[in-house]
Amino acid sequence: MIEELRITNLGVIENAQVAFGPGLNSLTGETGAGKTMALTSLAMLMGHKIDSAKVRTGADVAIVEGTFLVAVDSPAVEIVRNAGGDVDIDDEHAAIYISRHVPAQGRTRAYVGGHAVPLAVLKELSEHLVTVHGQADQLRLKSVSAQRQALDSFGGPELAQALDAYHVAWAKYQEAERKFVEFQHKISEASTQRLALEAFIKRVDAIEPHLGEEDELKDRALFLENIEDVRLSITSAVHALDDDTNGALLQLDVAANELAKISENDGQIQAMVALLRDISSQASDISNDLGSRLESLDADPHQLNMIHERRAELRALQRDLGLSIPEILERRARADDRLQEILDPQATLDDIERELEQAQQEVRLLGKNLFKTRVKYAQKMSKSVTGELVALAMKDATFSVEVTAADSPHSQGLDAVEFKLSPHRGSPLLSLGSTASGGEMSRVMLALEVVIAQGNTAAEHTFIFDEVDAGIGGKTALSIGQRLSRLGTGFQVIAVTHLAQVAAYSARHITVRKDPEAGGGTTEVRVLNDQERTAELARMLSGHTESEAALAHAAELLLSVHVS
Repeated sequence: MIEELRITNLGVIENAQVAFGPGLNSLTGETGAGKTMALTSLAMLMGHKIDSAKVRTGADVAIVEGTFLVAVDSPAVEIVRNAGGDVDIDDEHAAIYISRHVPAQGRTRAYVGGHAVPLAVLKELSEHLVTVHGQADQLRLKSVSAQRQALDSFGGPELAQALDAYHVAWAKYQEAERKFVEFQHKISEASTQRLALEAFIKRVDAIEPHLGEEDELKDRALFLENIEDVRLSITSAVHALDDDTNGALLQLDVAANELAKISENDGQIQAMVALLRDISSQASDISNDLGSRLESLDADPHQLNMIHERRAELRALQRDLGLSIPEILERRARADDRLQEILDPQATLDDIERELEQAQQEVRLLGKNLFKTRVKYAQKMSKSVTGELVALAMKDATFSVEVTAADSPHSQGLDAVEFKLSPHRGSPLLSLGSTASGGEMSRVMLALEVVIAQGNTAAEHTFIFDEVDAGIGGKTALSIGQRLSRLGTGFQVIAVTHLAQVAAYSARHITVRKDPEAGGGTTEVRVLNDQERTAELARMLSGHTESEAALAHAAELLLSVHVS
């Protein structure tokens, strides 16, 4: 429930602080005094878009702050904490602080629990804190979806359970249908894909390339093409090393032998002799290896021709496929798996189709259960709302909730829900949207809220009724006040009203009044004491606050009201 509301520089309100209480809180005031601004301040805390023109003339920013009391286990507490805000908790309640800053120029800001948050958090919070009924909501109630939601709310946990089960089945059905349609589309492409894959595999397997093959072939071809130059170089090297008259090996041996003659008493000379003989040995090994290579050298023009042909095949393969050899090998490695997937698409489609049929059967089964449950509660709701309308001065009215089978399943079930009203005895039941006047719609909406609220224990929730008593008066107004007060026994109710008969039932009377002593059209919002309340009711009844007759009438009204 809303505990306190603080408003600064919003429209005609310069500064106001209002404490709301449990039960019915009436908000009254003369036309143009600023009741709309009071509701606008609540709309700001609920995350509604606000025009910067609402900022008071001459002020830089309009600020609205609200304190809400909820149960410690309320979902609203978790929302605030998830958004990074703080919550004050005592033994029984949690206090949530919400504020909204709307500058004359610039970006609006919202805060929850002292932490800046996007407006979406305020909207999410408002679903757990506040329900607003106004002229726009009367229009909304004429819609099919709003009527179905109202019936589902009336059905409580039993209907909610049936609806949740249907939603799960509907989601599975939608997914199965998506898969079926998607695979049907793929089937038409599968044949083309299979032929392309088979041709690709056949083309690649005919060549059988391997990684690095191109470089190997290139090196081998280069060697074979230059084999005569190789032969000449090796021959010259062998001759330089191994010539019988002037070869390097002979010269190394001569040098070693000559130094050996003088090395007996000289260690350094002995080392030189050993080194020369080692070099001679290694040069001899090189000479032998070169000789062996020379014997094996073969021009082999046939092999060279085969290499050229192989390289031509590889280039043709890459040109035809538009891919490099590594890319071809990578795609070839995946081709077998993909081909296996699409070899028998009809079998896969049959499996998906069976899954779709099962999901469809589940939707119809749970949809029928949802339909029966809605019919059960539609009958109860019809009887309860009709009874409430009798008390709201529509004694001959009949309210009916009709649940009929839909042509095809949809996201909310297998049925259609429609509210019908017969406002007078003998008149036919017609669609609520086509037969109810504005005043009748106000009473139907209030009756629905009272009926739906039965058994609901969410006392922390606040219902705001914005002039739902428009177009009515007299005894009917008393009935509306009585119903709002009864609703207030289980919830906090804030009613903006221009009828004394409604305001008289309030547990707390708040007035919005222009201060004639202050300049700039300043408006004050405050809770009335008993004497002030009697004067306000007198003004609402007669337009005069000092008329003895009006004051007496107001006092009599206050004494007469009671909640049955």
